[in-house]
Amino acid sequence: MKFPYSGGVIAADIYFGGHRVSCKIPVPTTGLYSLLMDPLSSMLEVTDAYISRVRDLGNILDNYDRAALKKDNIMFVILARRDDGALPRGAGSYLRTIDHTVHLTTPHFEISGIVETEAKVSPSDVVLKAPGRYLPVFNAKAVLHRAPETAIEGKVFLVNRDLIEMFTILPTSS
Repeated sequence: MKFPYSGGVIAADIYFGGHRVSCKIPVPTTGLYSLLMDPLSSMLEVTDAYISRVRDLGNILDNYDRAALKKDNIMFVILARRDDGALPRGAGSYLRTIDHTVHLTTPHFEISGIVETEAKVSPSDVVLKAPGRYLPVFNAKAVLHRAPETAIEGKVFLVNRDLIEMFTILPTSS
């Protein structure tokens, strides 16, 4: 069966509380965000899915040609290409982005990295008012709470906003 998308395929690692799914995501021409934000589907269909436990990432439990993942339960998605995870911007936007070093927690992970905004913001503004269900965190690192030796790094993480427990913007060093 063929997916009804013609935008290409994106490689991703998708993390849940205890498992990682390394897979390919067929995306529409409108990009990954439109697929993740689609209100008509609570599931994300992926191909070439390899499942492993977060505490033992080197051990593949199983693999599947196709899988459906519940979007609400995704902690974060790691993408290899920065462009695949950037929020869509308005054409001709004249606002310069501001980089903020951030630290956040989810039920299973502590994540640090860079968040881009078009203005100075408070931590709650970033979590509550920025567009989209998933917050892009660039040059990010995640540490598993129960196993701090388990660290995961990537160019861009898309973090599920609904699962953010604590969020802080770290002070800039001047």
